[in-house]
Amino acid sequence: MERWTRELVRRGVRSGVIEGNDTWLVVGAVSWLVRFLWRRPPARIQVETLRLGESIVVSHVPAPPRSRRAKRKAAEKAARRAARAAAEQARREASRRYQRRLAKQEAAADKAAEADALKAARSREARSERRKEHAAALQAERRALRSARKEGSRKDDGESQ
Repeated sequence: MERWTRELVRRGVRSGVIEGNDTWLVVGAVSWLVRFLWRRPPARIQVETLRLGESIVVSHVPAPPRSRRAKRKAAEKAARRAARAAAEQARREASRRYQRRLAKQEAAADKAAEADALKAARSREARSERRKEHAAALQAERRALRSARKEGSRKDDGESQ
């Protein structure tokens, strides 16, 4: 359909506007109007960067309904689906297995948080140790330079006397 309307618009412009044929001018205008009215909105595209461990789900979302009846039916279907999902979640949360799994996940998260905190503390301690070592090395180097200057000035004083 798209190809036919495009061809009719093109032929209407050529034969109707350029050559002056009124019939083709009308055909081109009507086909342009049909093409304009039936144009679909562009697809929505979303771009995000994924972090480590994240995944994506690609699915086809149907076009929204146009009539009132279709909108009402879609809303009712969505409400039923939401109610069913809420009931399933409530049933799942009431089970002991779910509670145990939740407790394990929380314990694992706490353990990971403690490990991260320990790692950060060790990293801070290592950095402070390296800074202390670097400062001590700089002080030793400065002392060596001072003593070399003093010895150099003593030699200069001995030579000048």
